Amino acid sequence: MSIEPSEQSPGAEIAVQQLNLSYSQEQDRLLLKVGLSDQTEILLWLTQRVARMIWQLLSAESHLPAAVVSQASSANIAPQQAVQQFKQEVKAVETLQKLDFETAYQPRKEALQAGGTLIKEVQLLQADASTHLNTQALEMQSVDGVNLRLNLTSETVVAICNMLQLSTKEAGWTLSASASATASIAITSTDQKQVLH
Repeated sequence: MSIEPSEQSPGAEIAVQQLNLSYSQEQDRLLLKVGLSDQTEILLWLTQRVARMIWQLLSAESHLPAAVVSQASSANIAPQQAVQQFKQEVKAVETLQKLDFETAYQPRKEALQAGGTLIKEVQLLQADASTHLNTQALEMQSVDGVNLRLNLTSETVVAICNMLQLSTKEAGWTLSASASATASIAITSTDQKQVLH
């Protein structure tokens, strides 16, 4: 995975060396730390809505068993599709086992934006065909006008989805869009008169 800040020329890519995703209870947000090869880092704040958007964009690409199960019931899958899905899940689990989740994140001396930037929109793009290295990119737009593009490999898609599952579990969030759509509002009655202004 590489990161390509939009203010640089398209050919100038900075490699991602480390990723870290954690929940900040004080902020009620996820903090994605991206350690770059030029010894800087980018701090990206993700709200529950943005985390859910990233999950919806990448979960099918990750082929992680939990991600695939949530997308379709196994009763609606043809036998040939089930076999293909199983092979993809096995490959995803093998990829996940090869990734290093034990090494602690090494903070860089300089953050490109002190305190981080809040991401407001994300979209999945087809990467530039001239690179021949990556097939997709995750483009993120911040509230302060910064646009970032993460070129994705299958390994980083699996890593991001795994980190999203773990971090949102810690936060008590759900990644399923249907959970938010079915949330109910509790209405309590009071005996007191209320004045509306």
